[in-house]
Parts: sequence; C-alpha cells; structure tokens
Amino acid sequence: MNLSKGIKMFSDLLEKISRIIGGVSVAVFVVIISLQVVGRNILKVPMVWANDLSVVFFVWAVFFGSAIAVRYRKHYVLEFLPEKFAKTNCFLDIVGDISGVIFFYILIRYGYQYTIMGLVRLSPSMNIPQAYFFACIPLSGCFMMWYTILNLAEDFRHMASLFGKKEAIHG
Repeated sequence: MNLSKGIKMFSDLLEKISRIIGGVSVAVFVVIISLQVVGRNILKVPMVWANDLSVVFFVWAVFFGSAIAVRYRKHYVLEFLPEKFAKTNCFLDIVGDISGVIFFYILIRYGYQYTIMGLVRLSPSMNIPQAYFFACIPLSGCFMMWYTILNLAEDFRHMASLFGKKEAIHG
C-alpha cells in the first residue's frame, strides 16, 4: 500500500468515527430533549439532569460535525475574489490553512488541559466529571488538525501547479 492510499484510508476512518460519534450524539440529544419536554409538560416531573446531559451530546455532535466540515473545506469559507485570481486565492487558502493549524493546536492543547481539570470537577446535576463535557474538544481538534494539514499539502501542490512546477507535484 502506498502512502497516499494509507493516508486516505486513515482519513476515511477518522470521518467514519466522526460520523458515528456525531450521529449518536444527535440522536441521544433528541431523545433527552424529548424526554425533558414530556417530563416537564405532561408528567410534570422536572429532569434537572437533562439540561447538562443534552449539552454534552450537543457539544460532541457539533465538534465532530465540524471535523467533517473541515475535511471537505466547508467549515469556514471566505470567497471574495473571482476565480481568475487563482494564485491569490490559492495563497489565501494556504494562509487560512496555516491559521487553522495554529487554531487547532490551541484547541488541542488547551482543550486537553481543560479536560484534565474537568476530571476533578463534577457536574452539579449528574455528579459526573466535567471531563466528559470537554473531552470532545481535544479529540475533535486532532481530527481537524489532521484534515487541515492534508488540505495545506493539497494547497501547496495546487500552488506549485499554478506556477508551472508540475515536477514538484509528481516528483
């Protein structure tokens, strides 16, 4: 197996994991909110824990959905120059990718620290470590970092082709 095929397989695996985590999180979120609505409005039983737990699953869905969006360059897109400015647009894509790498590094580093701090802090309504709330930040940040680095490599290849350096692309 060559390197690019292995990279694609690994990226596909990360996406599958993201889709499973995101899909399950959305489904559980909907169930919790539905139970909360039924409990509050029909059964007249407050479910204090439901607020905290629904936030956990919502945040996990958002962060892992964002990882998929980053892979396909749909997370943050700013197109303000016409396509005829291909070199400028490619340069701006590279700047955006580098900014993303920096941002995701910060997300991973401080998200990890926050998760570790959450191991000793308990959720008031559920009495579980708040690390469960925060662990999705560094985990999904790693996925987003991976995809952004791949996008950056693709943008460098594209830039080289725009400047007529096809031998730099194909070796």
